[in-house]
Amino acid sequence: MELKAIPKNFMWGGSTSAFQVEGAYQEDGKGLSIADIRSFTKSGQQLDTKETADHYHHWEEDLELMRELGMTSYRFSISWPRIFPNGDETTPNQAGLDFYHQLIDRLLEYGIEPIVTMYHFDQPIGLIKKYGGWANRQSVADFVKYADCLLTEFGDKVRYWLTINEQAVLVVASDMIGIHPDLPAEQRFQLAFQANYHMWLAQAIVYKKFHQQFPSGFIGPAVSYITTLPASRKSYDMMAAKQLEDFYSFAQMDVALKGKIPKYFQNELTKMGITITTQVGDEEILSNGRANYLGINWYCTTIVEANMDIDEKAPILQRMKRIEDPDLVYTKWGWNFDPRGLQYGLRQLMDRYGQIPIVITECGWSEEETLEDGKVHDSQRIAYLQEHIQQMAYAMEDGVNVISFNPWSFIDLLSVGDGMEKRYGMVFVDRTNFDSKEQKRYKKDSFYFYQQLIASHANQ
Repeated sequence: MELKAIPKNFMWGGSTSAFQVEGAYQEDGKGLSIADIRSFTKSGQQLDTKETADHYHHWEEDLELMRELGMTSYRFSISWPRIFPNGDETTPNQAGLDFYHQLIDRLLEYGIEPIVTMYHFDQPIGLIKKYGGWANRQSVADFVKYADCLLTEFGDKVRYWLTINEQAVLVVASDMIGIHPDLPAEQRFQLAFQANYHMWLAQAIVYKKFHQQFPSGFIGPAVSYITTLPASRKSYDMMAAKQLEDFYSFAQMDVALKGKIPKYFQNELTKMGITITTQVGDEEILSNGRANYLGINWYCTTIVEANMDIDEKAPILQRMKRIEDPDLVYTKWGWNFDPRGLQYGLRQLMDRYGQIPIVITECGWSEEETLEDGKVHDSQRIAYLQEHIQQMAYAMEDGVNVISFNPWSFIDLLSVGDGMEKRYGMVFVDRTNFDSKEQKRYKKDSFYFYQQLIASHANQ
């Protein structure tokens, strides 16, 4: 592999999120989140959040594996309801703070940089019951209070912060923020995009506060980046791809980095019949609070073609359809293997935002896997990691400022839609959807590949 463009201080890591890996869903004062409640509706079909990979009780073992792997960064999230169980408490839950203090302290002891996500799909259910969650403007103040607490507690230890994970996903799958899926589509989207606006405001306030308190630190969003390609060489397919990519991914980045809602995004909302409620001073809030780096969740390319039977003034999702490329390999869950797309996507980020520091916060391959004599032979994941890292290196050679790579996921964990059957980890967790067994950890072949790659790069 040609990795000379990757500097020696590059951070090689792995990624998880609290509700998908911790378990201990009601221990030590933790409250319930919307992620918990959603998972319980599938408890008879797949694993839920009650135990997952039980990282809460296996964290020391898991961090030892990180050290053995050679990781120099770890992207994880703090559970909002582990800090404020109901969301509206005036004082935080000390047991929750203590858990993350010991976790962060051990990471630093091992030379692993913590990259901490404040909110990864787990708003306290108490706030949703109280006033509707993110769809209500009160959520802005509650998130800022939560973020203030995290920065007060951990700001002197954590240099890299991510505010909200995959905001655009929460808007599209709006039951993840407590909007009832049985509501008419028009009402769901109205509430969801109002929630999206409140998330922008909340993050802008936190960005500004952070820069004032920690001027040498880094803070930004973790964006779901769907690098979108046209199905043909036709201009209408190219335009369809650009419009979807802009609306879904680049709008989130534009607001975070430029401090202004793009006109193209506002036009799409108008086409959808959505009117956002604002207040005097909101434009100033967005303008004065900006991110200084980006977290990018990148898995594959998305290929679309224009729906020529639909008027251009129709809502964006009606103007195109996704297709599969027969020349690409796909997972069982419909995501393709297209590593050159990562290089292309990173180059687009440089074209748009210059030398902004970029952390790849998620990038990985899912499989159904079985343990055979204590081993898991995940050759496809190795190929995925090898080829995507190579394409990242090529992008860096061309000037893209990537500072860390954190594949999803370090360890097998709860898949939101597919329980334990959909595995991403470099470490196998020996449990099934309905049998916890002993939660024993096994290093997959990809663990040893990544370990060797990190060591080889250090010695180049």
